[in-house]
Amino acid sequence: MKPSSFLLPINGSPEALFASEFVWSLASNSQSKVTAQHTIDIFGTLQFLGQEKAGLVGSGPYVAAYENICQSLRAIASKLEDSYTARAASHNVDSTFICAEGDPVEEICKLAPGRDLLVVGYRKRAAVDYPACQGIKLSRAERLAHLSPIPILFVQKPIQAITEFAIFVSMDHMNVNWLKNCMHSALALGAKYSVTILASGVHEESASAFVRDLIAADDEIEEERIKVVSMTDGGGLLNFSQMKDSVDSGRVIVLPTIDSGDHRITSTGECPTALLRRVAFESILLWPEEFAKPIFNCEGVLLKAGWYD
Repeated sequence: MKPSSFLLPINGSPEALFASEFVWSLASNSQSKVTAQHTIDIFGTLQFLGQEKAGLVGSGPYVAAYENICQSLRAIASKLEDSYTARAASHNVDSTFICAEGDPVEEICKLAPGRDLLVVGYRKRAAVDYPACQGIKLSRAERLAHLSPIPILFVQKPIQAITEFAIFVSMDHMNVNWLKNCMHSALALGAKYSVTILASGVHEESASAFVRDLIAADDEIEEERIKVVSMTDGGGLLNFSQMKDSVDSGRVIVLPTIDSGDHRITSTGECPTALLRRVAFESILLWPEEFAKPIFNCEGVLLKAGWYD
């Protein structure tokens, strides 16, 4: 496998450790480079204090509190850098640690171009019924699902290795080049792949004819790896429950994200945040459709090489 470049936003959470350990393993096996990034959220600190002008009390106590909090956050960042650097070195990984101050999502998106994969630890939030007038606050990872210009892998539990790409695409919006990049990436890892085509019922062509035309368009794509399923009613959301019995930590759910103008949607027709909160899988890879190259690559890889059998 040719070397890749990984971006790894981190904090002190267990999920960040899970993501780090997976990236170290992947990078050491492929001689890839890792950029670890931590952001001191100074804007979030200001919002937390919520005081800009003098009122019943002067602004001085708030300014002092802000400075103390920022000093503590910088001390935490220094300890995080020391811990990360030592652990990465023990895995013989070529890694750089970058600490920035600002909005965490904006700082990550500044570093993302030119990298092959963004890997983030993700802790799913419990379902909450919000009043209709109240907006739902997105986590940083969920904001990245909408804004990252490169593929983003969400890690919720420890992953030893990727053993399968379970790829979900839409019959109504098929990008063959994107699909091939996914399959090449799986094979470069020595992993299996499967392709599930989601049929909304509005496509005029039959499922069998669609698959036949897809194979004819590129003979590297194997028919036995493809299946077509109907999407459920109620917003066209796919029910992933048919896969739950065979879930393992090495299976990664892979979906394209598509720029719909106002926001991104996935091949299930829903926003990335809704999918992340709904699907009970340990790792999900959301891959922007415009990212037009494999994440992992081997020169001369053939999809019918049979590496995965």
